[in-house]
Amino acid sequence: MAFDLDEAFQIDIAQMNLKKAHSLVFRLYNEPKIPFVIWLLENPNSLLALPGKISLRHHDYIHILLGRGISPQDEAFVIGFTMGNDLKTNQLHLFIYQFFAKFIYPVPYNFSKLDLKNFNLGFIYGRKIKVKQINEINFGMYQNETIEFLRECFGINTDETKLMREY
Repeated sequence: MAFDLDEAFQIDIAQMNLKKAHSLVFRLYNEPKIPFVIWLLENPNSLLALPGKISLRHHDYIHILLGRGISPQDEAFVIGFTMGNDLKTNQLHLFIYQFFAKFIYPVPYNFSKLDLKNFNLGFIYGRKIKVKQINEINFGMYQNETIEFLRECFGINTDETKLMREY
């Protein structure tokens, strides 16, 4: 089930606090069980997790902050963003992740060529914004802050993220 955070909703959501926005946006979305190979590379509790690793809840917060839905291209953008924003990410990490996402991850988690383009756009944007290591931020401290305030603090511009879509 994909959703889009359309422009009108973005205006409303920007004024909500993080906790309420998450509840509203993800209340109808049942997160599926994550396959082990994905958990291995992306979960902070895995010893083999790559830079950009983030909990599912915090990953959802990044979707909201970036104004991205949960289409395969949006997922790829958000993952690329968190890896790009983590300064520990190097070329080997990118190669490993992209190889696994394209050839090893099971359907529907595997990446198409279009998804890889969106991943790369997300990576570029993650490197660009002023605040780094967003994947390591304790979002529990920000539950009552508005989305607009958090975007301003982190340097996220949703007009830019909308322009960085590859269809």
